[in-house]
Amino acid sequence: MTNFVHHQFATRGLRVSVPLTLIVLALLANRASAQLMLDDFTSGHYVKRLDTVNAQDIHNAALPPNSPLGAARQTIFEIGSNPYAQWSTFDLGKGICIVDGGFGVTPALWIFYGETLSGAEVPLGLNLAGYSGFQLNFAGLSTSEALLAIITVWPHDNGVPHSLELVLGPEANPTSVDFPFSTFSAGGLSQTDLSDIDYIFIQVQDGVSASWGITAFQAIN
Repeated sequence: MTNFVHHQFATRGLRVSVPLTLIVLALLANRASAQLMLDDFTSGHYVKRLDTVNAQDIHNAALPPNSPLGAARQTIFEIGSNPYAQWSTFDLGKGICIVDGGFGVTPALWIFYGETLSGAEVPLGLNLAGYSGFQLNFAGLSTSEALLAIITVWPHDNGVPHSLELVLGPEANPTSVDFPFSTFSAGGLSQTDLSDIDYIFIQVQDGVSASWGITAFQAIN
């Protein structure tokens, strides 16, 4: 999966310059809807601290048996600037995925689904036809500048990545952020696209001295 991230993502320009047709400003309140839990961040407990400029940590962790997102999740935790040599922490497990950027630090977290624990890429074969979008649930967001949250999906049918980027501001309370399939790039995700998904890639990045905690990744009706 390391090669996939560093080669495929780099060649397709998916770190920041993702091909997008829509950039949306949205922090949406919780709502009642049918949901499919994709990742509740209770498995694969892992903690990593970084303090070196441009440091990066890549980690593969097992997902629960029969997870809809395959055998493993890969996380890439990175910090950019760090003018005061402060520690930044990535802590996943116990039902929350936390990034705590040190003062003056610009952190980034990337999560990839569609691989084995050893890092081999394996298409998910995930069927989300009948759902209307993804949802990321946050325990809160703290940032001095806007954060970018991006989800990219590779449908099996043509392999063309579809992405949606949202701009998130600070939020002290738990909040849910929706990613409607109809507003993804390349004309949105059709029911055919959604019926067989190979890979999913989540990015949360930017924001100086930013901290956030993701409690759930879901598909919603």
